[in-house]
Amino acid sequence: MAAHPFEFRPLTLDDVPRLHAWFNAPHAKPWFGERGTLEEITAEYRDYLEGREQIHPFVVHYENRPMGLMQWCRLGDFPDVQGFYFVEDPDAANCDVIIGEAVLAHRGLGAPMIRRFLQEIVFADARVTTCIIDPERENAIAIRAYEKAGFRFLRDVEDDGEGKPVKLLELTRAAFESTSSTPR
Repeated sequence: MAAHPFEFRPLTLDDVPRLHAWFNAPHAKPWFGERGTLEEITAEYRDYLEGREQIHPFVVHYENRPMGLMQWCRLGDFPDVQGFYFVEDPDAANCDVIIGEAVLAHRGLGAPMIRRFLQEIVFADARVTTCIIDPERENAIAIRAYEKAGFRFLRDVEDDGEGKPVKLLELTRAAFESTSSTPR
């Protein structure tokens, strides 16, 4: 396996049909299947790509093949979410993750993929002090991947703004940097 098998490229509108399929794949649908029709997802992501929403989506490639999506935002750009999560620092980031390709899900790729994304994308923004991730409480597989990536439990939140109870986990820049040389 290559030393760094993950690459991230900005999402384009041409990627949205694949994204729609990923959201509706059987292994992902419990967590992402309520995202809407292809047209609704296209409209949502068009807002991101055209800068109307400060969410930054990337297609993840594993060994040169598309495998999923990672996106991030600065919580200060979303004061309502920042308020739901009781995060005081506007320079905290939030990430979302989906491994859409079923053959690559549940293969131990989540934690190294997340760490690489944090290194190359999220913490590359000098403003970002910490990263908050917010899986639904029942998503034990995702929670375990985040913990393997170095995230630690912060608090439970009963309503993420969409009516879903979530677990907040965080990874500070300092904690990330102190473990960056440690193999994961």
